[in-house]
Amino acid sequence: IVCAQFISQDYSSFGITPIFSFKRIPWNMVYEIEDPQDEPNTNEESGEEYTFYTPFKFEPDPRGLGNYLFNKMKKHRHHIAQYIADTDEEQTYGELLLRCVRTACHLSTRNLTKDDVIVLCSNNHKESIVPFIASLFLNVPVASMDPTLSLMESVYLVKDVKPKIIFVVPEGLELMETSVKQAGLDTEIVVYGSSDTNTEFSSFLEPHENEEKFAPTEVDSLKDTAVIMFSSGTTGLPKGIILNHLGLLGQALCLPVCGGIGTIYLSYSTLYWISAVVYQLAAIIIGGAKVTVQKMDPHETWKLIDKYKVTTLFGAPSLAAALLKVGRPEGLDTSNLWSFIIGGGYIPKPLLLELRDLLPGTFVYNAYGQTEVSGVLTTFKTANVKDTLYLHSKPTSVGLIIPGLKAKVVDLYTGKNCGPNEEGELRIKSEFLMSGYLNQDTSDSFDSEGWMKTGDIVTYDEDGCFYIKDRIKEMIKYKGWHIAPAMLEQVIMTHPLVAQVVIIGIPHDADGDHPMAVIVPKEPLTVSINEEDIINFVEERVTDTMRLRAGVKFVSSIPMTPSGKIRRRDVKKMVLDGDL
Repeated sequence: IVCAQFISQDYSSFGITPIFSFKRIPWNMVYEIEDPQDEPNTNEESGEEYTFYTPFKFEPDPRGLGNYLFNKMKKHRHHIAQYIADTDEEQTYGELLLRCVRTACHLSTRNLTKDDVIVLCSNNHKESIVPFIASLFLNVPVASMDPTLSLMESVYLVKDVKPKIIFVVPEGLELMETSVKQAGLDTEIVVYGSSDTNTEFSSFLEPHENEEKFAPTEVDSLKDTAVIMFSSGTTGLPKGIILNHLGLLGQALCLPVCGGIGTIYLSYSTLYWISAVVYQLAAIIIGGAKVTVQKMDPHETWKLIDKYKVTTLFGAPSLAAALLKVGRPEGLDTSNLWSFIIGGGYIPKPLLLELRDLLPGTFVYNAYGQTEVSGVLTTFKTANVKDTLYLHSKPTSVGLIIPGLKAKVVDLYTGKNCGPNEEGELRIKSEFLMSGYLNQDTSDSFDSEGWMKTGDIVTYDEDGCFYIKDRIKEMIKYKGWHIAPAMLEQVIMTHPLVAQVVIIGIPHDADGDHPMAVIVPKEPLTVSINEEDIINFVEERVTDTMRLRAGVKFVSSIPMTPSGKIRRRDVKKMVLDGDL
């Protein structure tokens, strides 16, 4: 059984038939669909043992994402597309479509082709999605940047994509102007606001003579580049990840089937992050609404959930921690909140259980995705009874492999497939995969049999539920032993006086690396906490190889990316430079 969180979505392409209403859940209809992933299975085609694969059958529009979205927006033209919380506005899909069509018409006068790139540098606001959709209408690749990036990062990315046009919010204008200048490019800059020297975005919303007869550009192939995303760079220099129409469409269609998006969703991720892209595409497909808000504030988040009757909340562990810190207000109605999905990082079991206590009628769980697969890798299908049982009984799991992905876990030393509860690297085959890295060799990202190396160390249990252990590149190597920072971090997070922790490796001439804990204590402290307390706490719970041989540092805050991920590399550099 798959439960649909919306009234009027079109699921005819899946062969789904309405059965009955179900009052317990905040979704309006229940649909019957074949759900072959009740048990992990062996890939019969290859005969490989311990290989997971569930087919996901869909018929992609051969004309590309632009045409598909255009038709869906026309169909849902009377539905709410956005609730703009900062200005208390509503916008229908019909209104949004008109703005996208006009923007596409004005862009078409720039003689752009599929070999050009449009860059967006924006936070979340009413117009931020407009040039994104307009670019897809024209089959012109779009890349997103974040206005909080450093100048060094920005220049690097601008040089990499060489955009013809940049759409930027006023607070990012100086950054983009300087980046374009240092990159030596002749790029048109369009400002969301007034400007004496650059094009104003409002000019793109002016009526155009061709808007009534506008038709999206058809792609030559579904493998054409649709979007260029950038890895967050926490484990190396950012890479431009080329995503195509087929992969993004597959993920966007799969998300509602897995119960990952409902009638109204709230997420603070900007289009710099793959989660924002896939959620936006999925919302358009089902006719769902997004609550659009610029800045994350935990007090306001609680209010938004209540005011807009949010059905799906998606956020990083930092959002989860912030909501816990301020606590749930009295009298708050969260009865419509079907799921709170935590991605972009891992929330420890104690905090997850606390969140579930705060939201007793909501599915609260970790999910796992990667930009290179165009979105989600593992999740729990919250309309599947067996999945929900796993979700509640296995709080440290990130779910099961989604339909459409073929997966296996490989031993790093022997290259053999791992069985249940054996650690190894997760590897993937799928139509959803990236086309490659921009201006970089991609061959090292795949093994000799064509499996993409995720770079993530995982295990799975007898039920096919997966558990993230660590990133390979973040591994600390002590005397030949691999130490997973996430494991130590989970141990330390069980200390009652620790609010946040990051484990880094401090170079040692003889041993390789010594683990160090950088800790943000809880405030206010009711009792004192010191380095010796933490070291002893850890030694009582881990093996000798995992001891904190480089000690402990206490700090007031830890550097984070805009999406809420810890900047582990920056923390290490600050410690080594004596800045922490």
